[in-house]
Amino acid sequence: MALQSAKNSLLEPLLNRCTNSPAVALDAAKNEAPPQSLCPEPSFGLAEASLVQAYTCSGQTQEKEELSNLATTLAHTARSARLAKISDEASLEILEVEVKSSLKFLEKLMSCLKAFTTQNQQTQDWIQQIKELQERVVDTPTIIGVVGNTGAGKSSVINALLDEERLVPTNCMRACTAVVTEISFNTSNDESAKYRAKIEFIKAEDWQRELEILLAEFQESNGTISPECNTVDSPAGVAYAKIKAVYPQKSKDDLKRSTVEELMQDPCVGDVLGTVKTIERAQPELFHTVLQRYVDSMAKATAGFLEKAEKREIEFWPLIKVVRIYTKATALSTGTVVVDLPGVHDSNKARATIAEDYLKQCSGLWIASPINRAVDDKAAKSLLGESFKRQLKYDGTYSRVTFICTKTDDISITEVAENHDPGGELFESWARIDQIEKDISTRQESAEGLEKSRFDYGNELKDVKDQLKIWGDWKRRLENGETVVAPSDISKKRKRSAEANGSRKERHYSCRSGSYDSEDGISTNTDDTAEELPDKPGTILTSQIIKDKITELRLKKRSNARICAKLDADIDSQTQEIKSYIKESGKIKAEINARCIKQRNDYSRAAIQVDFAAGVKEMDQEDAAEEDEEQSNAEQDLRDYDQVARSLPVFCVSSRAFQKLSGRLQREPDVPGFQSLEETEIPRLQAYCKKLTEGGRRTACRRFLNSLTELMVSMSLWIRGDGKERPMEGEFLRSRLQNLDEELDKAVQDCCREAEQILARHIFTKYSYVIQLAADEAPLNVAKWGAPVNKQNRAAGGYPWPTYKALCRRGGVLSNAQGAHNMNLQLVEPIVKQLANPWESVFSERLPQAFKRFAKRTEMTLQSFHQGIISRAILSGAGVTTVAMLGQQVRSYQAVFGDVADDILRDITAHQREANRAFAPVIAKTLAATYEKCAAEHGRGLYQRMKTHMTTHVEICRFTMFTESCEEVKGLLTQMCRGVEKSMSEKTRRVFEKIHQKYLVALNGERLQEYLMPELDRHMRTEIAELIRARKDGTDVDEEAAETATIGSLA
Repeated sequence: MALQSAKNSLLEPLLNRCTNSPAVALDAAKNEAPPQSLCPEPSFGLAEASLVQAYTCSGQTQEKEELSNLATTLAHTARSARLAKISDEASLEILEVEVKSSLKFLEKLMSCLKAFTTQNQQTQDWIQQIKELQERVVDTPTIIGVVGNTGAGKSSVINALLDEERLVPTNCMRACTAVVTEISFNTSNDESAKYRAKIEFIKAEDWQRELEILLAEFQESNGTISPECNTVDSPAGVAYAKIKAVYPQKSKDDLKRSTVEELMQDPCVGDVLGTVKTIERAQPELFHTVLQRYVDSMAKATAGFLEKAEKREIEFWPLIKVVRIYTKATALSTGTVVVDLPGVHDSNKARATIAEDYLKQCSGLWIASPINRAVDDKAAKSLLGESFKRQLKYDGTYSRVTFICTKTDDISITEVAENHDPGGELFESWARIDQIEKDISTRQESAEGLEKSRFDYGNELKDVKDQLKIWGDWKRRLENGETVVAPSDISKKRKRSAEANGSRKERHYSCRSGSYDSEDGISTNTDDTAEELPDKPGTILTSQIIKDKITELRLKKRSNARICAKLDADIDSQTQEIKSYIKESGKIKAEINARCIKQRNDYSRAAIQVDFAAGVKEMDQEDAAEEDEEQSNAEQDLRDYDQVARSLPVFCVSSRAFQKLSGRLQREPDVPGFQSLEETEIPRLQAYCKKLTEGGRRTACRRFLNSLTELMVSMSLWIRGDGKERPMEGEFLRSRLQNLDEELDKAVQDCCREAEQILARHIFTKYSYVIQLAADEAPLNVAKWGAPVNKQNRAAGGYPWPTYKALCRRGGVLSNAQGAHNMNLQLVEPIVKQLANPWESVFSERLPQAFKRFAKRTEMTLQSFHQGIISRAILSGAGVTTVAMLGQQVRSYQAVFGDVADDILRDITAHQREANRAFAPVIAKTLAATYEKCAAEHGRGLYQRMKTHMTTHVEICRFTMFTESCEEVKGLLTQMCRGVEKSMSEKTRRVFEKIHQKYLVALNGERLQEYLMPELDRHMRTEIAELIRARKDGTDVDEEAAETATIGSLA
């Protein structure tokens, strides 16, 4: 009776909580309370107490064991529901706290299971699951590519983002335009390695291949040095600069006589090729100095200067493939990886490849442009070129673009006021500044007059003091009985005194109007007294004369001292007023600067968003028109362009102001217009950078907790199992499991067939048309390459013969002062344009929708299977806790199928980014022999022969090469579909096998023979039950160990 009463007390709450959906109270979680109390475990205290009491009173072993199992599974079911609730509704902070707590729980669980590893197959399976959970990475990196033209301030923005004055190299004339720099968070706790870098060098074969091109580039066909090598931006000049950087001791003549094999034997070069150099420093200044040694180009002048310079050390920048920097920057602490991408058109294939690989991996793209050019140059609309913009469309990263306007401190106040101050508020401020400047000028003039008077009175005061000292000495001598005779220069002193007094009279008169008379009304004029002095030198001075003179001088001293004090006070007053005016003027000017900066920022932000949306719309319409000119409707929008504009994040930042306000750049002047760090928008960019990883972290946490829930339910089902088969239910259960297997397999097959049909209908069926179009335009493109150079519009004209030859040496790809050139991409451009819209539609909309339908279908299939099984199981006497746990398990597997769909879509995105870049390489491969033939031409008429070779070959193979190009892409996409089908089938099979095992164990009592070890099995179940029941909010297991032992130890 006690057992039945305890069971009945649990049935209703358990079913309510666990059968339908978890209803765990998470008010604290929603309110984001402190982590320790975020997700309180549902209280089953009264019910568990009833079980304990019934357990104690029960005298039958069977009842005791059933009560023990029921108490354990009840507690676990509640906790599984709690984990599910957290996974569905909790904030990211709660999820990460729960994951951390769960990892500690898994360690204890692993220790418990290891004792039974050799005796029990089930234990080995669980240990493997635990290891997989522990190894699962929750902090998935988010890769952000940063691009921008030379001088855009990319490196300065990155340094400010990292909160460092100089970390990323900013003085690399060539290295910064060639080397990919990856910056991520430094997880090491080694204080001596707070700043760490790994410099990866290109392989020997890559440098050998580039050397062959470079040596041919700066020499004429007859073996002489090209005169173009003294021109920095020419192909020959660039080639010579690179070679000279790596081989500084070799002159032009030495290089001309050298072979590639001889240059490859240089030990300084051979020692670094194919290696990785690690730099570790505790201080950023030392780190930057050492890093700069490898990536900086010390050649800042022309090639002619290089020849004359005494260069003794090798420069490594031409040999570097990628630089990886690890730092403790807070902005990167959540897993964001920032990559400074110089471009994908480097002459070194290894560097170009790694830049291309990063572009394919990027979760987002930051485009940097100076604010004074961002709007005028329509940078958001042009997005660094049409091919780059179209690539974003193919990759599906348009929605992940962020625009960064740099150098917001570079501003013309007058210009901004004229264009962005319709209310005239700035002109009112300027009027006030003009008035202040006039007031300052007036007070400065007054202060200058006061200072002049103060100077004169100060001199007189000093003279009086000197005279008092002299007359005082005479008085003492007279009192001592000496005869005091006026000195021989007394008349001269009297004359100078008279002259000084005469000039002072005038000053005294002018000062009267300024209220500078003596306060006691005594005149400071000493002319009368002077007349009483002896007229001739040698006159004997009497006591009365000396006394009168000392009295007069004392009065004069007192008067002059008061006047000087008054003048000092007035000068101070004037000075303070001037300072006050200057301060007010500075404040108004700062407000004007700040207001102008803000107005321009706001205007630029809105204009850039509009320009960006206009660029997307323009490309959509252009691609739609070229796709089908007859059916194209230019008035119909392909997407919501207003939403495109609103969703573009734009930051207007000042790296210089941020660094200055942070106490750095000590030698630089203050940056006007910025009063706080927030006004520079760098802190906002830092917060945005940290937030970028939230989606991935939340997904990873939920997957972890879902897998943990699945594991805990599996263990609880095993704990409840009694090993007794129920043959009457076995046939029905196996039949339904067979049906589930077939349904899941059919869902996979249908989804994959739908994906193949989508690709065929929207992409492959267009091949015949785009191949014909590209073949028709190919001769026109080839002719344009050899046309006369159009200096006003480089894109419309041809290439100079050195550029044409340099392109052929590099397989049709070159980047120079005029920009990036890609002959192969130009040839396939008609294909790429035609397929852009359908490609984006397929991979951004149609395929994701197909896999969402797959996830929904499997969810409904599992739900239908579970309901059919459980309704039968309940009628057959299945335990309510078993039913609840199986319900929780079904929800876990439904989430797994959602994860499967998401994983497949990620794989598809990676594969399609590979595939959409495969058009041009096929063309390059087809034209490889022609490129070599053109590059080998020399002598008179070489340019004409090069053009003839190219024209002839393209004319012959144009249909073949475009067909092969399209078929290559089709093959990659078909291979992708096969891989997707295989992956989905394998993952679906693994889920089904788990479902098959769990339902047979829970409802049919099946156990494998190797599991039937009664004493050991019972002991292990007891220990695992203790751990599971003790699992609470990440607290230690010991907190509930005693209570668990009350039941578990007697089982």
